[in-house]
Amino acid sequence: MNFRKEHTIYTAIWAMLYASPVVNIYTRMAGNPRITFSWGEIFHAWAFTSIWLVMFAIHNFLLLPILLKKRKTGTYLCLSVAILLAGTFINYMGRPKHRHIDETRMEAEWKADSLAYERVAAVRLGDGRYCSPQNPMRRKPLDYQPIDPLPMLGPGELVAFFGGLLLMGMNLGVKLYFMSQRDRERQKIIDQRNLEQQMEYLKYQVNPHFFMNTLNNIHALVDIDPERAKTTIVELSKMMRHILYEGSKKLIPLTREVEFLNLYVQLMRLRYTRKVHINVDVPPQLPELKLPPLMLIIFVENAFKHGISYREESFIDIKLRVENKRLLFSCCNSKPTQVQRTNEKGGMGLQNVRQRLGLLYDDDYTLDISDGEKTYEVKLDIPMQTRLPDAEVETADVSKQ
Repeated sequence: MNFRKEHTIYTAIWAMLYASPVVNIYTRMAGNPRITFSWGEIFHAWAFTSIWLVMFAIHNFLLLPILLKKRKTGTYLCLSVAILLAGTFINYMGRPKHRHIDETRMEAEWKADSLAYERVAAVRLGDGRYCSPQNPMRRKPLDYQPIDPLPMLGPGELVAFFGGLLLMGMNLGVKLYFMSQRDRERQKIIDQRNLEQQMEYLKYQVNPHFFMNTLNNIHALVDIDPERAKTTIVELSKMMRHILYEGSKKLIPLTREVEFLNLYVQLMRLRYTRKVHINVDVPPQLPELKLPPLMLIIFVENAFKHGISYREESFIDIKLRVENKRLLFSCCNSKPTQVQRTNEKGGMGLQNVRQRLGLLYDDDYTLDISDGEKTYEVKLDIPMQTRLPDAEVETADVSKQ
């Protein structure tokens, strides 16, 4: 796409350069009706422009890759100067030794404007090269002197040299602009892929931790109540299906995440005694919003791991509500007086979630963690989207079956 835009700009510039002689002569004809259209003048201007068109193509397709890809600045500068001098020399060689000016045409143009005629005549008399045919002091009417001793320093050559320099500078500027555009687009794609890979890594780093806890729960139930253990295995299969099918998506319905959360809480209820009070406060009707999968489970899992005691009264209070298209989630748990020893390293799950939140929402989220003397509370505030794509809704319906 950028390649097409770049060459569209070049085509437009050269089209204007080729059209400028025609526009110029028509402008002069509009201001002076005695001036006639001359194809010779236009062809001469086009020949001059074509020289620099060839030089421009050499600079664009041969010299710029030397600078921008091979990074050979010295070689590029030497060849660019050589191209400029070559174009100037070709322009000089293409110029005739004498100025072929139509006597009738020049006289008509001079006489068309008396003031201009007098001014030009005075200049020509002073210069001595040619003068008005009405001036008796002219030496050679409309005759032309040989070329100056230093032709390469003439005004025509200087215009050709600096005009070519301007074209090359324009070419380099446009090329650098579109290269920077391509680099930004490429870097954006790389950053997006890195973000997705990092998100997948953080998400699936949580899953083994979760399954280890769940399998430990089932192991405990096998000895206590085998029938309930069978039911728990079914519940676990539902949670595994959620992780396999829903966890691979970028966003899932809020209702799906809440169902998964309730399955986990139900499984955990089977493990603990009546001394543990678990309260889940979720509205019966949830709006059709979506959020990243496995975003809330880590907080609940952390509460069960560090906030439950078999020896004393303990509680876990989970609340969830939606306000102004934002999810407000809180999880508060008691802190046992005797710290339980576990073989698992703590703090990694919350650290992973914080990294995920930073990658997903940048600064548009709030995660407050209050570590009190007797309670530990986590509050999360994240934005949510209003509707799901049709494809994801259909997938969600299939996974329910």
